[in-house]
Amino acid sequence: MQQLLARLRVFSRENRLALRLVLAVMVTSVLVAASLAFFLARQEYQRSLTQIRTDLETLSRSVRPQLAVNLWLVNTEAVRTQLNSLLQTKVVGYAELVETDGSRYQAGELPSDQRSVVSMTFPVEYLHPLTNKSVRLGQLTLVNTLDGLESEITDQLKRILLLLVTGMGAAALAFIWLYHRLIARHLRYIADYTRHFNYERLSAPLVLARPPGTADELQTLTDAFNAMRRNLLQGLNERDSAQHELLREKELAEATLSSVADAIVTTTADGKVKLLNPAAETLTGWPFAEASGRPITDIVMTVDEASGTRLSRLLAEALEGGHTATREVATLVNRLGQRYRVEMAIAAVPDEHGIGLVVALHDISEAEALTERLAYQATHDELTGLTNRRGFMGALVQASEIVRETAKPCVLMQLDLDQFKLVNDTCGHLAGDELLRQLARQLLEIVPVGVQVGRLGGDEFGFLMHDASTEQAQQLADRILQALEQYRFVWQDRPFTVTGSMGLVLMDTEARNLQEVISRADVACFAAKEAGRNRLSWYRGGEVNLEQRHNELQLLATLRQAAELNWFQLYFQPIVSSVDADELHYEVLLRLVGENGKVISPGAFIPAAERYDLMATIDRWVVSHAISYLAAQERQGRPVPMLSVNLSGKSLNRQTLAFVLERLDESGVPPENLCFEITETSAIANIKESTLFIEALRTRGCRFALDDFGSGFSSFTYLKTLPVHYLKIDGSLVRDIVDDHVSLQMVIAVNHIAHAMGRQTIAEYVESAEIADKLREIGVDYLQGYHIGIPSPNMVLEPARYSA
Repeated sequence: MQQLLARLRVFSRENRLALRLVLAVMVTSVLVAASLAFFLARQEYQRSLTQIRTDLETLSRSVRPQLAVNLWLVNTEAVRTQLNSLLQTKVVGYAELVETDGSRYQAGELPSDQRSVVSMTFPVEYLHPLTNKSVRLGQLTLVNTLDGLESEITDQLKRILLLLVTGMGAAALAFIWLYHRLIARHLRYIADYTRHFNYERLSAPLVLARPPGTADELQTLTDAFNAMRRNLLQGLNERDSAQHELLREKELAEATLSSVADAIVTTTADGKVKLLNPAAETLTGWPFAEASGRPITDIVMTVDEASGTRLSRLLAEALEGGHTATREVATLVNRLGQRYRVEMAIAAVPDEHGIGLVVALHDISEAEALTERLAYQATHDELTGLTNRRGFMGALVQASEIVRETAKPCVLMQLDLDQFKLVNDTCGHLAGDELLRQLARQLLEIVPVGVQVGRLGGDEFGFLMHDASTEQAQQLADRILQALEQYRFVWQDRPFTVTGSMGLVLMDTEARNLQEVISRADVACFAAKEAGRNRLSWYRGGEVNLEQRHNELQLLATLRQAAELNWFQLYFQPIVSSVDADELHYEVLLRLVGENGKVISPGAFIPAAERYDLMATIDRWVVSHAISYLAAQERQGRPVPMLSVNLSGKSLNRQTLAFVLERLDESGVPPENLCFEITETSAIANIKESTLFIEALRTRGCRFALDDFGSGFSSFTYLKTLPVHYLKIDGSLVRDIVDDHVSLQMVIAVNHIAHAMGRQTIAEYVESAEIADKLREIGVDYLQGYHIGIPSPNMVLEPARYSA
């Protein structure tokens, strides 16, 4: 008995789900069946009541006429007999006739429980044969009991419920047996298989003990288990392969680190040196055998003279930043005390022991030295050693900002030599160069400390006095003029007297912009020359020559009309690739067509436009018409070239930027077909605004070129800042590269550094086949000049090619 109970307990445990399911189904079925049975019994009960009432009514219709006759004839015996005869039917259990005078006739026995009876009352009327009217004689009441009907329905309901419970019990037992046979035992096997599943049993598939080929849910589950097993097995195999591949990659990485030119140092999670490649050994002076296991701060010692950068701070920043590399330039002091300028890149690399670090050191000592030399050459005149025009312009920009911030005025002085052309013409350029060198040395001796002296070009010098009054500036200008007047230049026993004319202008908060200040200094210098030379002149408003002012105002009105009435005309000069690549590239040049139809070159009207702030208007006219030309080409299905449009410094602002973006959006012209050329002077005059202007249009796809690059040896510091695509090598260098070795080397240097910075180069003033061949030999990317093609209002829409 105990064994049977134990087996039953095991059976119930293994088939617990089936038992719950069967119990739930049985309870639900019994409830539903009972509800349905009660519903049907009620329906049968209502149907029987309706039938009884119908029978009573039918019976009353058949007996009431005769009863009325017997009552009319006062045949009481017949009335009683007739009432008793009603009891013989199963429909009536009690009958009562009440006359209108209160007399009663009864047959049968009235049940005591009035709730289980059906009672109906009908009028008894006699139809008088003479009057043909109904005479009410009384009422007939018929009663039927429901005892038999209720007991019969109750018995039927019990039999139905008994059959239902018996049938469902048998079905439940059959279901439990089938569930155990078909499902439960296989689920138990699957559970045992899963419980003892491990990596060693991955090769053993799950197989159920039943006929093969059976397709059901259990087989689907079994197939899923086997698929999971196969995937795990495949994953293990792939993991093993990946580990082998990782090991091979690690060996390859170590070999690569050993051969890389940069110094690489890796550390453990606690900052101890784990790897030092040969380049790092050379740079730090530490052999790997001695450095291994030591703190990295003992091996790599860095300090930056400007900011006091320490390696420990950089390491902490790298750990805080996670995988992001931290880069910084610092000075490395190696084991021997030698100093190197290095660019450090530090990144956190997680491994199995924590987060280690990789420190990459790139020696930039030579590159920085070269950059410093180039930066010096970019801002200093090679002949005299003075600040060149670019450097002087930079000083003017800074002085202008100081004036705006502090309201302390500065004085700009411009000096033009009066007799310099005579020296050049009579004794040659060597004499002129020597004169400039000697004058530069003398000027440096005269001016006090803090006064900026620069050679602005040719025989033109500039002086910038900070926080100076007009009296101090005039005293210095007088000393300079006196020194020049007393100086005697001797060349091959021939003496020369050199004098100068100086123009002075006060830079204060009323000066609107830098270009205006320079223009005023130029006007004052010209006034000094006009007044007889060897003198100085201050710029004072209202003293400009009336005739010159009148001519300029007339030209100003013409320029304004030209922009409104489209008197300007676009000319196109081809820019060709030096490697014969098929490309349509033209520079857009501007001409003014006068009232008589004469074409006026830009040199005649651009200076006045710059002086009177019309360049932004002219630039917008050129940009608008260039974009319209490109849009027309695209609409007509013709080739769409790239157009290079020159922009002045006045146009590098937000207003022009908004105008260009609006025209691009309206026209639908691809932005990559537009290239904007800007000069270095205009770009650095407001470096922030220029960079914003360039970046905004570069994002849209436009290209940029830095024009006149190389005049005065350009600033590579600004070149790194300005995101341009092309450098246009200044024509003054290009035109002499065949005969002048210095010009050739400067063009080579500019081309090489431009390529190193990822810029392409364009050479201007290519006026002969020899120049073109030399530029092609150097590797300049594009050529432009009269030998390539002269400017024309009609564009030849065929790919321009370089030809010798």
